[in-house]
Amino acid sequence: MFTLALRKKFIAHHTSAIEIDPEHPIRSHLYILEVMLETEELDSEGYVLDLEALEAEVEEILSQYANKSLNDTPAFQNRIPTLEAFAQVLGDAINESLYAPNLTALSVRLWRDEQAWAMYDIEK
Repeated sequence: MFTLALRKKFIAHHTSAIEIDPEHPIRSHLYILEVMLETEELDSEGYVLDLEALEAEVEEILSQYANKSLNDTPAFQNRIPTLEAFAQVLGDAINESLYAPNLTALSVRLWRDEQAWAMYDIEK
């Protein structure tokens, strides 16, 4: 089994319900996204996936959320931007954007801070 991983940091914001935190309705986080790709076999060039291609795809996806309010993005129009939901949104977007026929699994770990993270796994 081979695993390729990439880590990216970005800032995003979200609002919380006034009932939950009336003094801090807008919250900002320095998120850390970890993307892990797994495969049984490397491609013909010896890669799980070209790292530059993975980085470009992840950057493109993160540009939709970085330095923005998650509540204002299409992904969260009818959904609360919880850490778990955000990990799923990012994982599904990465999965849809990558062409990597040898992948057996894709995992996204999204850190909200140094203590809390959520993981979303996709088995292929």
